Amino acid sequence: MRASRVLLALALAAALAAMGWAFGRIYRTCSLMHPGKVLVTGYCNCGKCCGWERLANGETVYTYGKLKGKPKRVGITSRGTTARHGTIAADLRHYPYGVKLYVPGYGYGVVEDIGGAIKGHHIDLWFPTHEEAKRWGAKWLKVEFVN
Repeated sequence: MRASRVLLALALAAALAAMGWAFGRIYRTCSLMHPGKVLVTGYCNCGKCCGWERLANGETVYTYGKLKGKPKRVGITSRGTTARHGTIAADLRHYPYGVKLYVPGYGYGVVEDIGGAIKGHHIDLWFPTHEEAKRWGAKWLKVEFVN
């Protein structure tokens, strides 16, 4: 069964690549290898996870993307809330702000943030330290919508 899914995913990727799509994007956004599951990763407020650096004057600024060089408020989500346990970053086309989710092994959370690398069926869970986020790693999980 798994081999047939792999072959299907490769055939679809080859067909879409002929139309100009990249396999990595298809794999991450469609989760063909893990139907019904979401790629769940972890992040914290650090510069590695959130793309900021502290200048000599103590100010924090974005290091890449369209906001490069502009001030960054550390620990504040794109929705304007303070990041805490239960804060989820997601692709707003799939999981809009305010959507409540249950993630096995983590608990309940709400979509409050976005991320440059968060595309498609991929969510990022907030952790208080970089070590905890790294320890979580990347997992394909069945995530439940909560009313």
